[in-house]
Amino acid sequence: MLVAANSFLSYLWWTACYSAWSGIPKMAEQWKAAGSHASYNEGSFIFCDVVSVGLLCLAMRLRYGLRILASLIITIAGTGLFALALSWFKQGIH
Repeated sequence: MLVAANSFLSYLWWTACYSAWSGIPKMAEQWKAAGSHASYNEGSFIFCDVVSVGLLCLAMRLRYGLRILASLIITIAGTGLFALALSWFKQGIH
């Protein structure tokens, strides 16, 4: 979940750069690179969260439907809390 949260924050950063640099001719190279970085981090975020859901499903001893639901809730909440903590840490707020 920590790696997924970091990938999510990187995705947000590169998406913002992509949006800010679009349409500026002298920033064309950076704009293309930002699009590639955003796509990579989006894929990493999704992959890490899917792996997290899978691992939590394997670790829990509930009925199948409840196991999936609990895994999704824990992964979404955990990734969100890690993203919040990482954003504070990266900004220097402790």
